[in-house]
Amino acid sequence: MPSVEPTYSSDRGVTSVRHDEHIVQTCIPLLLHPDEQVQRQATLLLLTLYGTHAFTLLRRRLSDEKPQVRREAEQALRVLGRQSGHPVDFRPFRGMHIECLGTLRVYIGNQEILSHEWAQSNVSRAGRRKVQAVLAYLVHRGRSGASADEIRAAVWGEASATGALGRTLTALRQTIEHFGGTSMAESLLNSSNQRYILTPDAYTSDVRSFEHTIRVAEQTEHDRDLAAAVPVYRHACDLYGGPYLADVDMLSDEIEERRTELLNAYMNALERLAEYAYQQEDDEQCLALCRRGIRFDPTDERLTLWMLRCYARQRNESEIARVFRRYLRALAAPPDQGDAVVRWMRLRSGAHNEAVDITT
Repeated sequence: MPSVEPTYSSDRGVTSVRHDEHIVQTCIPLLLHPDEQVQRQATLLLLTLYGTHAFTLLRRRLSDEKPQVRREAEQALRVLGRQSGHPVDFRPFRGMHIECLGTLRVYIGNQEILSHEWAQSNVSRAGRRKVQAVLAYLVHRGRSGASADEIRAAVWGEASATGALGRTLTALRQTIEHFGGTSMAESLLNSSNQRYILTPDAYTSDVRSFEHTIRVAEQTEHDRDLAAAVPVYRHACDLYGGPYLADVDMLSDEIEERRTELLNAYMNALERLAEYAYQQEDDEQCLALCRRGIRFDPTDERLTLWMLRCYARQRNESEIARVFRRYLRALAAPPDQGDAVVRWMRLRSGAHNEAVDITT
């Protein structure tokens, strides 16, 4: 898959937070509905989409400045706990949430740590970009953590930046303490056996939510059918804010591998939605979904094929030619013999007694 740097708006990274808030706000009246069946359906929806993270999303509302919002959140938590059987913590959420899809964003409680605030709360004079990069790398390494040499190689490109790493880790701890307190910093940042770890159980992330939703969508399609899985696939696509850690400067092949893995999951979800839209004869929706994916990877065969099928059904020959030319240009090399897009074009052209030009 070629490296493509699509453009996306600077606020695209907050989409998952806003979408989560919208889903929760929609479900709260259902949780508070007097009909037990409605309550159970709302509980099933929230736990299917978010798992136990649904409780965290409601707990965030317990610190809202509006008393009615706080009351409704507390009542909704009681219902969610009763219907699900999960224990409920009624304290306002004070933990950390990290967004890695698209622009790196970090929230403590309901407050986002803004770019300039990464540097203002530390006295070690570490650069904010390096502080963010170290945090991002520790998030990426998960429970296994990373050695000092691994962090230095990924963030600075060399294993000799000993003083810089010490200053940056101090700055990271000071920033967390400033916004979340000493106990949060101690629970999040740990070192063991000469490895540094950002404790996964101490924070939530959009990547986890995205991957959980993808798994639920795939399982739903397997157990039932594509139509039943469509709302879950759609939610997963809304959670994808852009390429993994797109704005973080790191020198690590494993980051690129992870970026490709998550992009592939997103592209697959778009393809399932595009197929469903095509089955429903909703060509405009199918084309819109394909365009969302093509901007990340213009060589994707499956989405290109759905676009060609839509335009063929519309008998739009000029768009078929344009999509095919763009696909060939994006390949930047002659297509393989088994290329599905070229094969589709040849089959179609054969039916029309036309030749297919695969040169750009």
